[in-house]
Amino acid sequence: MPTRSTRQRRLLTELVDSRHHAFTAEELWADARASAPVSLATVYRTLALLESEQKVRRLDRGRFIACEPGHHHHLVCISCGSVEETELCAAPAVAEVRKRHGFVVQRHDADLYGVCERCA
Repeated sequence: MPTRSTRQRRLLTELVDSRHHAFTAEELWADARASAPVSLATVYRTLALLESEQKVRRLDRGRFIACEPGHHHHLVCISCGSVEETELCAAPAVAEVRKRHGFVVQRHDADLYGVCERCA
């Protein structure tokens, strides 16, 4: 069954798409309420939907980041909070995991936390 696109959900999606740094659900809720009545439950449901569509990724400490779908990882600065996408991946090849362990990999998540070049 397709998900209904409400005015609140469209507003939240636009706000997520306009963000270039990590954010919490509460920060998104505060920004949305400046434009329209939106419940915190709607914010969480919308974030869950966007996460299932790979349009946001959940980071540490209840934060989210808007991102492109597909395989990539994030470099998260613990000083300024900036987040950068990277295609670099240290995970073993799917075929190697299956050969060694008989395990069929569906996906993996890895975000790297440290200090960005500006904060170093």
